[in-house]
Amino acid sequence: MKKQLKIGERIKQSLYLMAIITVMFAGLLLKPDSIPRDTNQIVDYLTTVADIPNSVTAVILGSRLFDTIGEVVVFTIAGLGVKILLSHEQSESQLVGIQDPVIIYLLDFVALLSTFLAVELAIRGHISPGGGFAAGVVGATAVTLLMVTGRLKLIEEYYSRANATVLEKLAVITFILLALMSFGSSIYPTSAYALIPQKIYIPALNIAAGLKVTIGAWSIIRLFINKRGII
Repeated sequence: MKKQLKIGERIKQSLYLMAIITVMFAGLLLKPDSIPRDTNQIVDYLTTVADIPNSVTAVILGSRLFDTIGEVVVFTIAGLGVKILLSHEQSESQLVGIQDPVIIYLLDFVALLSTFLAVELAIRGHISPGGGFAAGVVGATAVTLLMVTGRLKLIEEYYSRANATVLEKLAVITFILLALMSFGSSIYPTSAYALIPQKIYIPALNIAAGLKVTIGAWSIIRLFINKRGII
């Protein structure tokens, strides 16, 4: 029985290796794309279709919106994985943060700036550099800076009062629904979804993504701090 399992594992590994080699050689044998393309024309087309000046956001939340949905789903699954991983561990009995008052005031100031920056990146990400994911990272940074100052209990109270877990789920659902509506407006130009312009869809998607990433990262960080005392 063990020999059969070993043989099966070797066959599986050989198949994986053959698949990797095949893909590598296929990439080498394929002819390079020799069709000349005007990149400026492509950028102009994307920004025109999305009706926003930021070409990067036009790609992420426009022509490649399906990939972005996958990224949101993957991040959600990662958060669930952390919860499952740490669910059986006991919480730390004592957590000590930074005690120096000067550093605490400095971190509070940086956290305040990060909060304003997160809002700016989410709201104006379709106009200037930024977007929902960048806003979420900056927002989570602001929360983390408050945690490392030893005010974990206060942050936990805010987490509970705000029903952050429910808000995160609503943000994911809202993002997916808005994305599907945006798809519908592109596939069916005569549908009711097309009555809403892309310059409305895209900022709304940025805000929903920013909220989801902020709360999702907040949830992951607080779990590691509570369960393993990592500050």
